[in-house]
Amino acid sequence: MQSGSGQDWHRLQAMTDRQLLEAYAGGSDCQAFGAFVSRHEGALLSFAAAFLRDDTLAQDVVQETFLRAAREPHRVLKWHADGASERNWLLKVTRDLSVDSLRRRASEKKAFARIARGAEASSPPADRPAEISEEAARVRAAIDRLRPRLRELLILKVREQK
Repeated sequence: MQSGSGQDWHRLQAMTDRQLLEAYAGGSDCQAFGAFVSRHEGALLSFAAAFLRDDTLAQDVVQETFLRAAREPHRVLKWHADGASERNWLLKVTRDLSVDSLRRRASEKKAFARIARGAEASSPPADRPAEISEEAARVRAAIDRLRPRLRELLILKVREQK
C-alpha cells in the first residue's frame, strides 16, 4: 500500500483504526480506508476460510464485510464507542455473513436434492436410464452455471413449488 509518498504511508501506518475510519468517514480518505483494509484483511480471510472451508466464498464474505464498513463507517465507529474494537465489528460481520452463506448453501443442496428426486421419480422407461442421467447431469451443470441470484430464484421456485 505504498501508493503516494512514503511519508503518507508512514502516516497511515501510525494511525489507529479509529483514526483511519474517521479520516475516511470525514473526508472520504480512500488511502486511510485502504490502510484499514490492509491491516485486517489477512485475519478476516483466515477466519472466514477456516469457518467456511471454502477460500472463494471466504473472499466474497470478507469483501462484503469491507463494503459494509465502507458504506457505513459510522456504524463501525459507534461499535468502537460502545467499548468494542473495530476488528471485533469486522469479525462479527464476517461471522454473520459466513453463517448466512452456510445456510444458503444448505438450502441450495436441499433444493438440488429435491430437484434430483423429482427427476428420478418421473423417469421414463428403463431403456433410457443412461440418457436420463446424462440429462440430469446437464441440468445440474446448467444450474451451477447460473448467476447466484438466478440460481437462488430457481431454488426458491422449486422449493415453493409455484
